[in-house]
Amino acid sequence: MTESGADAALGRGSRRRFAMPSRWGLVWIAGGIGLAVAYGAVWLVGPHPDLTLHQAGTAVSQISFPLTYSPVDVDAATLEPYEMFGGLQPWSATDPLGNRCLIITEPSGSSSWVHGGSCIPPGADVVVDVGVWPDERGAFAEGLPDGTVIRFQLRGDEVDVFVRSPRQSAEP
Repeated sequence: MTESGADAALGRGSRRRFAMPSRWGLVWIAGGIGLAVAYGAVWLVGPHPDLTLHQAGTAVSQISFPLTYSPVDVDAATLEPYEMFGGLQPWSATDPLGNRCLIITEPSGSSSWVHGGSCIPPGADVVVDVGVWPDERGAFAEGLPDGTVIRFQLRGDEVDVFVRSPRQSAEP
């Protein structure tokens, strides 16, 4: 293959030249790789839920807990039930200010025991902790040691459940 006059004058031959990225380009590439590795490590080491509950689709007319005993003021028309976890029933709702709420109940026969509730502005995850204590041992506490904390976290349209047992005391 012969070179034309313009290509020969500019030093362009038949071989292709590959441009190396600039020094700053390499710095940006290395930074991006480092950031990806850091996020991956945090995800691997970070807490993962023991279980994720989905909406149950039960009609609101089947609500079995009295809203008057709820620790949060919610609009009953916005209540959404989730799957049960160990005898505990999470409910999401909206309060009069438009905040997202999570209420945890323990259905028992014709009524329910409300274990906790919390509301938080939109955009944040709502968290409710339920503890297992000697004086409060519902059916949900079966087989769990005293001091265990069950954390319910409303994230989007799902409720993540984390079960954390107390640290065992070291015996001499």
